[in-house]
Amino acid sequence: MRRPVEVAVDANFLMLPMVKRINLVSELDRLLTVRYRLVVPRCVVEELERLEAQGRLLERRRARFALSFIKGLGMEVVDSPPSRGVDEALAQGALSHRWVVATNDRGLKSKLRRLGVPVICLRGGKKLALEGDLEGLEAKA
Repeated sequence: MRRPVEVAVDANFLMLPMVKRINLVSELDRLLTVRYRLVVPRCVVEELERLEAQGRLLERRRARFALSFIKGLGMEVVDSPPSRGVDEALAQGALSHRWVVATNDRGLKSKLRRLGVPVICLRGGKKLALEGDLEGLEAKA
């Protein structure tokens, strides 16, 4: 039996359902032909909590939505590699844990592509797209 592919989500990706009115779960089911599970690095949760407490009004609402979305779907919060920022932690985690990273952050997507990490992002307003190859990410448990 193979373990599911871990899809690590970042803060802006978690806000997509509120911003773009997209159903992330049905889009991920459509896009991914392998078993997967959503994980949220602790640094992403901390970033959302910071936005909820200190952000502008719209940021606070979106962060609150994203935090409730994490809880509502029962996403597992996983430890983040020590790093200088959320993007760096996601990149390091993707390399060490073989994550697929779901993000809409242009700079992070570019960095992950250079590292050969598969990326899920929004295309055309309401559809998710996979950039990169999932081959080899489904390791035996």
